[in-house]
Amino acid sequence: MNQHQDKLTVSVILLAGKILLASGAEVSRVEDTMRRIAICMGYYNSQGYVINVFINFSLSEEHDTRILRINKNITNLLKIFQVNAISRKLASNQLSIDQAYILLKNIDRTNLSIPLWKKVSAAGLISLSFLYLQGGTWSDAVTTIVAGATGFLIVEYMQSKSLTMFIPEFVGSFVLGTIVIFGSSLFKVNDMFGPAMIASVMPIVPGVLITTAIQDLFGRHMLMFTAKFLEALVIAFAIGSGIAIAYLIF
Repeated sequence: MNQHQDKLTVSVILLAGKILLASGAEVSRVEDTMRRIAICMGYYNSQGYVINVFINFSLSEEHDTRILRINKNITNLLKIFQVNAISRKLASNQLSIDQAYILLKNIDRTNLSIPLWKKVSAAGLISLSFLYLQGGTWSDAVTTIVAGATGFLIVEYMQSKSLTMFIPEFVGSFVLGTIVIFGSSLFKVNDMFGPAMIASVMPIVPGVLITTAIQDLFGRHMLMFTAKFLEALVIAFAIGSGIAIAYLIF
């Protein structure tokens, strides 16, 4: 392989790994995809190491090691699916390495996220669904929808403006907790707002983060499991703190 081909292959591998990791894929998927792309290009001794903030990769012992930092991790299953499709086509010789690089660049540049209003509407419906599972009543429906949608909106908006962890979930849970408390007193005589509170908080619970952490544990990626699990723990603490403070104040 010539030097240009080496650089192009590394660029494709790192870009694919970056998109997967930044979109919430588990480490085992990222490392496996990178290794398979390297193998299909004739590099059978590639080495890669991935954690939640950077990717370290080398085509072989004779090649230089490149490091790529990941600034933000979100959940985007569509991008994960598209990168997987490209890697499979590349491995089956349906795509050239140049075509794969162009497609990956387009995926990286394109904003494939769902519009915020759709996600907020879905958050309200999710909260209503969990209200049914928790045995809530119709008198809690309006409060639950409004609280779930508002809390999710606050978290999404604050996360888009800052990379700070803990604060968006804390503020969002405090606001939704306040809405549930006042809504329950407005529509009901008693103070049994437990089902509505649980249902409203579900859209901001880090479920995908917990799931991928467990997958990394099964894949023996202990460092990644620890990082994700601690992140989920901090978010859960922020959610609980926000609701507890709303309950103490109101």
